[in-house]
Order: sequence, then structure tokens, then C-alpha cells
Amino acid sequence: MHSTDVVNEKCEKFPSFYKRDCAHCRGTARGTEQNPNFSTIEYFYRGYPVVEILKNGGQVHRYDEHFRFGCRVARILLACLPALKIFAWPSNERDRTEFEPRIFTESNLGIEIEVFVEVNRGFVVYDELIEKCWLNLKELPTGKTHKGVGVMKCKAVYSVQDELRNWLDRHCW
Repeated sequence: MHSTDVVNEKCEKFPSFYKRDCAHCRGTARGTEQNPNFSTIEYFYRGYPVVEILKNGGQVHRYDEHFRFGCRVARILLACLPALKIFAWPSNERDRTEFEPRIFTESNLGIEIEVFVEVNRGFVVYDELIEKCWLNLKELPTGKTHKGVGVMKCKAVYSVQDELRNWLDRHCW
């Protein structure tokens, strides 16, 4: 096979496209693992409004069946959007571990949130050792409310931020 044959190869799924031009073949199509579609669903749990973020219609992370939360955590996540973006794009693992801690204010709740990286050596889920870092969002000064989010959850929250704001406007003071 000549190099020009490879360059002119057609996509099996969308034969009107050359592989070099096909989002499906390049892995950049929406709804793929590399470029997922994020969405939200809303419901009430024990009388309280809850929002859940989905990735391609399913769970955001294989170790967390439901990425769901209520009003308080939604406000905290939205207050920390700049940190979520920095952590998720276009960082590599080394850059993530060097993330500088930051403090954000959530005026509606009247709280400050400390955002810092936590490296979880020895974190085991389903008998698998997970040695990745994630962002820890912790309410100050009590630490009463806290949320850990990895890269995919940061991308998920950032991608559906408008839906989260609309949900908050409808359901949360």
C-alpha cells in the first residue's frame, strides 16, 4: 500500500469522508469518549431538588454511578469554575499536581471555598488502585461541605454550567 492510499482511505462508517477529514475516525466527533456530550437531568430526592450530570447519556465516571448534587454543591461548583477549567484543560498530570491552591467566594451562600489538589495515593475502588489527583473543593472555615472532582467531572461541570445556573434559578433561592 502506498502512502497516498492511506491518506485517501475512506471512513467505513461515513464513506463520503476521507479518514483524515472524518471526526468519527479522528475521535473528535461529539459523543465519543474523547469528546463527550454532557447533559443534566433534574429530579427531587426526599423532597429536595437534585441535578445529575450525564456523559453521553450515562455515568460521568466509571467509579461513580451518579454525579448528582443539590443546590449548595451546585453553587460551590459554579463559584469555582475558573479552577475547574484550569485543572481540566489543557493540563497534563504533572501540571495538575502543581495546581496552586485558590480561594473563591460564593456570595449567595456567604461562604468561601478553598480549592486545592489532592493526590490520592493508595485510593482503591473495586480492588483497583487509583493514583490520580483531583481537585478538592472545601467550604471554609468549617469544611462541612466538600466535593472532590477529577478531570472528567471538571469538564462535565464546565460544559453544563448554563444548565446548572438555570436549574439553580428555578429551584434554589
